Amino acid sequence: MRDDRALEAFTDQVGRRLPGAWEPMLADVSTPAARTEVYEQLWDLGTTQWALLEVVTDRLGMLRDGRGRELIVLPRPLRPGRYLIAPLVPTGTDPGTVEDLTPFGVAVSGSPARAAETVRRRLLPRLDYSLLLAEERGVYPGTPSDDGPRRARAATTRTSLPTSTAPVVVYSAGPLRPATPNSGRGRVPAP
Repeated sequence: MRDDRALEAFTDQVGRRLPGAWEPMLADVSTPAARTEVYEQLWDLGTTQWALLEVVTDRLGMLRDGRGRELIVLPRPLRPGRYLIAPLVPTGTDPGTVEDLTPFGVAVSGSPARAAETVRRRLLPRLDYSLLLAEERGVYPGTPSDDGPRRARAATTRTSLPTSTAPVVVYSAGPLRPATPNSGRGRVPAP
């Protein structure tokens, strides 16, 4: 019961610090059927997958936003006071069709402020980029987006950048022609 309160408080505090409106809740995964359902929707192939499968936990923290993104929060095994936060495959999407787009979860400290910053800086950009690619494949059930600024934001923030660094947009004009070597000292003469 005590761990449930700590998990609930941590999930609530992280949700309040994330950008947008996130709804925190606790999910009961004490039955094998409930645990299997969450495990099948988990969009992580790392530590969170192992922890959910191997470590007995009766409750998980859940964070949902209005855009259809869902995150689970669970205590990190063998690391007291630390947590794992990972995304779930969007409802209505077949997990097998987006397995190669896995955004992976993150391990966070017990400080809700630091955890929220880690999620905001590392997990949410990867999740948005994965959702964008799933949308382009036509396997994401959300409404199609022609929102150019959202696409640019997802493409430019998919890597971790310090908050003071301005993102760089790289445009592609398609495949490039092979370079022609320049003649000169120490260079291969042009054919």
